Amino acid sequence: MMILPACFSKEFFRRDFLKGLFAASALSASGSFDAFGASKDDASNMPRSSEGTPSPYGVCAHIGAGEEWEQSPKNLELMRAAGIRWVRADFSWIGVERKENEWNFDRLDKVVEDARRLDITILPILDYSVPWATPSFRHLDKWLEYVRRTVSRYCDRIKCWEVWNEENLKQFWAEDPNPEDYANLLRETYRVIKEIDPNLVVVYGGLAGVPADFFAKTLDAGVADFFDVVNIHPYRGGLTTPERVERFQKEIEAFQEELQKRNVAKRPIWITEMGWATPPSLAETNRRVVAAALQRLFPGQTPRVAFFYDQRYEPAAARSQEDLLSLLPQNYRLKRNLVSFLDADEMRTATPESYPVLIMPPGETFPADCFDSMVEYVKRGGTLTLLGGVPLYYASRLDAKTNKYVRTDGNPTLTQNMKSLRISWFAWWTRENVPETAPIVVAPNVDTDAFEGYQPSSYAGRFLCADALAEGDKMFSLLNGEKDAFSASTACVYKFNSDYKGAVIVSTVMESDGLDSNVTTVSNQGVFLPQAILLAFAFGVERYFWYEFQAPERDRVDPEHHFGIVGQKLDPKPGYHAYKTLTRARPAGSIGDSARWDDDLISQSWTRPDGKTCWAVWSMRASLKRKIEVDGEIEEAFDYLGNTVKIPENGETLSLSPQIVYLVGNKGLVVKVS
Repeated sequence: MMILPACFSKEFFRRDFLKGLFAASALSASGSFDAFGASKDDASNMPRSSEGTPSPYGVCAHIGAGEEWEQSPKNLELMRAAGIRWVRADFSWIGVERKENEWNFDRLDKVVEDARRLDITILPILDYSVPWATPSFRHLDKWLEYVRRTVSRYCDRIKCWEVWNEENLKQFWAEDPNPEDYANLLRETYRVIKEIDPNLVVVYGGLAGVPADFFAKTLDAGVADFFDVVNIHPYRGGLTTPERVERFQKEIEAFQEELQKRNVAKRPIWITEMGWATPPSLAETNRRVVAAALQRLFPGQTPRVAFFYDQRYEPAAARSQEDLLSLLPQNYRLKRNLVSFLDADEMRTATPESYPVLIMPPGETFPADCFDSMVEYVKRGGTLTLLGGVPLYYASRLDAKTNKYVRTDGNPTLTQNMKSLRISWFAWWTRENVPETAPIVVAPNVDTDAFEGYQPSSYAGRFLCADALAEGDKMFSLLNGEKDAFSASTACVYKFNSDYKGAVIVSTVMESDGLDSNVTTVSNQGVFLPQAILLAFAFGVERYFWYEFQAPERDRVDPEHHFGIVGQKLDPKPGYHAYKTLTRARPAGSIGDSARWDDDLISQSWTRPDGKTCWAVWSMRASLKRKIEVDGEIEEAFDYLGNTVKIPENGETLSLSPQIVYLVGNKGLVVKVS
């Protein structure tokens, strides 16, 4: 299961059948349920590539149940074609003992045989409870019988066994998580597994997030000698800034430090879940708001649009241009020449004639040094768009030392700034009889097809009004928040017809657009995948399991239905091609990963089993031009999707982006980009 930022009000569980699993644990034993859920790092036990070297590449796939069980051979064939040699899957207790003392391993037998035939190794998760033994850690005798039967049955073909999943979350542990309780379950499970075969590898249950404190407490509870592999699930937003990359590294190092304190530093660390979902509803509300507003303000037209996109400004720099483009109506996809990206200097001189519409990156922050020009732009007839929360709430100012925008804790001029743009807002903490949240509905008399079929997935919590308008100005609500007798706008157009001649589009709806969470666009999923895996390797992670392989795609809102790198019909997404390209560029057995980064650029290199050196080069922000210096010969160059690109020459200026470029050459090839 993934974890989401605090701004999400809903916890998403790992796929529908796991929701059913938890429900089944509360049923009577007679109820039916049709779902599944050594030596330290002994290389002889690990799955190997066709060259015979251990593979670091895996995915999560629920191949023990439902559609994925039925399609498991095709899933596994696609995995193998992409160079993926591990598959992590639930071998849940309830799947093999659906009624007490009635054991049935038929489904798992099929999955294990399918994987064996294709030379893919399963990492099974021993997990969860049954109705007659809930929670499992309080019924160790019955739990260990399940462990003994399952591991004994497959120990000749499966050498690594993970003990539980996300035991630091109540949803999976069944009670409030307790490190000592998990330590006890892990210790006893380890003993049973090692009794069956001392060469089997016991994997610590994957922890949600990177909770070094929880891990440390289990070690303090005496479990340091009762697992062979450490295991984390560090879901997060895209690794799109130096700060995020550094945080990722430090969180992994925190686990390494806990091992070092106890003289077990050589334990490998695996990431057995990390990925980005691609729900179609991503940023849907504000995309529809923009479309509806443009239809009202520019009927029958497709006006030129500019985004504020300054690399020094975090809300912009941490997003790809593709993220911002997703806020526009679909017709802009075919008219990219109508979209521009402006830095602070360009925005301060932008005119309504050149750019009729100016869109700020979603969020409550704004660049204070550009504010006066924003007001002047609106006065002269421009349409300014402010999305995501209370606009202008936090001022962001350029720091003279770093030359980056730094957000202040608040904005003492908020009220005046609001009046300058003739915006007014309120919420439950500023007015009485206002609900904290209210369901979103399309406002009355909104005549547009932009909201056709709209099913809101967010709630309103901040509201808009017309208190600051001058005579002749009007406010048109697009979306309202309604609860009982309360109704107020949460997205609107302020159309001016006074001394101001332009308009301001405002949406206070705070929905994820993929910046700070594990959801993103389909194209960005392919961009983020190799970045995350390569950086994990550079920071000392031994194996990486992408969450997940196949997306069920039955619910357009729930991210759990869209993590897959292939679709419900096994149609590959860009993420699949990116994974396949990564295993081509960095085959199993590659060594010596070394990464370095500055404010804009990451370059990482490794030595491949064929003796060649490969470099991956990308920008963490948007497009930038850098000079390349080459010591050696580049023999092959291709992008993150495997498309051949021109081999750069020494001294050439490259245009780099977040999309990785791989450069393969002779052993010892050195590439410097500056």
